[in-house]
Amino acid sequence: MTDAVLHSYKPGAVAESNGFRTRADALKERLIEQEVAYCLSTWTDTHGRAKAKVTPIEKCDRMIRGHGPMYTVHAIEGMGSYGPDVPDQAALPDLDSVQICPWDRSVAWFAGDIQWKGGEPYPFCARSALKRQLARARDLGLSLMVGIEPEFYVYRRGENGEILPLSPQDVGPSWAYDVHIATETAPFLRGVAATLGELGWGVDAFVVEGGHSQFEFDYGFADALVTADRWIFLKEVLKHAAADVGAFVTFMAKPFDDSFRSGLHYNMSLVDSDSGENLMRAQDDQHGSGISELAFQFIAGQLVHAPAITAVTCPTVNSYRGLTGSVAMEGLTGDMSWAPVAVAYGPNNRSAMLRLPDGRDCLENRATDASCNIYLGLAMSLGAGLDGIEHGLEPGEPCTEDLYKVTPSSLGIETLPANLGQAIDAFDSDPLAATVLGPELKDAYAALKRDEWAAAQHHVPEWDRERYLELF
Repeated sequence: MTDAVLHSYKPGAVAESNGFRTRADALKERLIEQEVAYCLSTWTDTHGRAKAKVTPIEKCDRMIRGHGPMYTVHAIEGMGSYGPDVPDQAALPDLDSVQICPWDRSVAWFAGDIQWKGGEPYPFCARSALKRQLARARDLGLSLMVGIEPEFYVYRRGENGEILPLSPQDVGPSWAYDVHIATETAPFLRGVAATLGELGWGVDAFVVEGGHSQFEFDYGFADALVTADRWIFLKEVLKHAAADVGAFVTFMAKPFDDSFRSGLHYNMSLVDSDSGENLMRAQDDQHGSGISELAFQFIAGQLVHAPAITAVTCPTVNSYRGLTGSVAMEGLTGDMSWAPVAVAYGPNNRSAMLRLPDGRDCLENRATDASCNIYLGLAMSLGAGLDGIEHGLEPGEPCTEDLYKVTPSSLGIETLPANLGQAIDAFDSDPLAATVLGPELKDAYAALKRDEWAAAQHHVPEWDRERYLELF
């Protein structure tokens, strides 16, 4: 299906055209030949969790045309404030996104867009929000390519239900890059790598990360929408792969006090939408930086809107427990967390929110974690960057200081939000949020996260009792 068709679909128009019906019929026939019995047109809730109804292959024609199954999406937390009197919604599948589920090859998976029964986009659809920003970029002759670096923890449970590392040897100081732990956990790691290879995503590397039982997979970059779709699918792959070895995976940013934070860094490159040429590198390097003027403007937009972006890319109370300069863990140089702490950019500076990595023509946002809804996170990042381009913003001088060793304010640099409450205040007051997400989704997201922050303030953690119960 062409990009134009994907972004202008209406059940009464494209879905009933001869060309669409021919392609849909051919796809159904191919899936039957591959012994597919069920289909999922998946959509994500505001938390980024995959949702779908299971559709028998015999009924996939209706699903492909956006005629069912129907959902009461607005009954789910954060997905709308409508009552029981409004029409249901359907999840229109993107035919180009189809994957056979490696954990059950009788099931085909599609990424879907939530639409009202009549074909209009549902205002709380996260995937549609990203597509709107990609369309905005195309109007400027631009496309966004993204590669992500997913980090996550894999645990097993002991006899008494205690949470343990996947490898019994993974204790003590940091085991980052450890060959023995990689060997011990090979059934899980190699199983996931084989799946990524089978999917054709291109595995660059997989690694034992700094935290106990923390891992990372690096694979090929792609168009922003494709990358987001793949991440939602990969989360399900990881869950099933962990279960196969008697374990479970968590995308929580910081599971324990001594946990190394799990990030989901966005490596973003603007490219020419016609030629595919990477536009981040300067053709005439007048600044001596190697970075194009377009890239500087893209950076500047994200710096201006950094707190609002962070409210979406670091979306939980727990996210901010990792955005600190230190971590209580043995084996890390100076106990540095290697997490970003300030609204700044710099060449290969990991203490800054935005990093210009060595050897890659891209911009890396390091203030994002695997608990985010990636569609919303990329939509906010791209929307902010385009704002910088449209207004010709300048990012100022790059930061080359180790921001763990200095106070950012002494350099005129803002720190990242210290907690979810501060982040949501910034998000709520930034006009970009409503522009990118639409006013309804923006308000729903802010309300959802304010409730989460309020609930956290009412909770008394064990740390309080340990410190204060008998202190006075």
